[in-house]
Amino acid sequence: MNQILMTDVENKGKNTNMKSIIRFFCIVCIVFSVILIGEGGFNLYKSLGKNSSTDNSGKSDTSYKKAETPENNEAKPNFKFQKNGSSLNLMFDSTVGINKVIYSWNGGNETVVKVDGKKEVNFDIEIPQGNNNLSLSVIDANGEKTKFKDQNISFEEVADSQKPVISIKNENGRLYVTAKDETELDYFSYQWEGSDEVVVNPSEEDKTTVEQEIEVQKGTSRLTLTAVDKTGNKESTTKKIIGSNGPSISASISEGNFVVKVTDEFGITKIEYTHNEEVFNVDNIPEGATEFEFKVPLKDGANYLKINAYENGIMTEYKCKKTK
Repeated sequence: MNQILMTDVENKGKNTNMKSIIRFFCIVCIVFSVILIGEGGFNLYKSLGKNSSTDNSGKSDTSYKKAETPENNEAKPNFKFQKNGSSLNLMFDSTVGINKVIYSWNGGNETVVKVDGKKEVNFDIEIPQGNNNLSLSVIDANGEKTKFKDQNISFEEVADSQKPVISIKNENGRLYVTAKDETELDYFSYQWEGSDEVVVNPSEEDKTTVEQEIEVQKGTSRLTLTAVDKTGNKESTTKKIIGSNGPSISASISEGNFVVKVTDEFGITKIEYTHNEEVFNVDNIPEGATEFEFKVPLKDGANYLKINAYENGIMTEYKCKKTK
């Protein structure tokens, strides 16, 4: 009996040890499984957060992408794009300025766009048919190259893939702009450099055309014109506009006469003057003349002279007085 009882105690001890070992391995397996599940879920979350979907319709789709390099976050350029029908609007900004933007479709030839150190860059490119891979790089003003993550851009041609047409006519210091689409315009806009954008919607009577008269600003500035149709097709153009300050007038006294000199780099079209309440027109101004001089005889006593010189619709007024 004693021998049998001793054997039972040993077996019980062995069974107890075996259960502890099994329990330990079960706990280790559970902990390891939880770690694997958590890591997999985190990676899936990051993957979903980074990927953006693109559609193949003509509707606008805006995504924002961070640059992958360089490591200096303050100097790192930013990139975003907006899809407008068959075109893609690319927008970049950099605190140090951008010298070049380089892009290619589907591993093909690279296109280089030089922008000469601008801190904000915005331009449109055409989207090829089907599913496409867009590669983009930027070289900043310091010569650093930043390569962005490739973008998947899809486009399937729809019934209306034609862009609106913008035409410009310049007359007498004013611009006459016409935006026209073969189906229906969504809106037309214009923006002087440094000023707010002005948006013009088509009338109910004619949804295909917008006609807009724009007064030219004095000096040299840039004007951006944009037309977008209902499908999202976009046409945009930027023009350098030189707005005249009008004629320049000076007057001096020589040998008993007012000697009046008028100059205008764009051409003098008309001169008139008032001498002591009498009004005169200056004749024989050569067509396209940029400089013209004439004399007005002084009268005894006070002489009041007012001169109006014209460059088409732009008028400059000059007044002077001389006593003889």
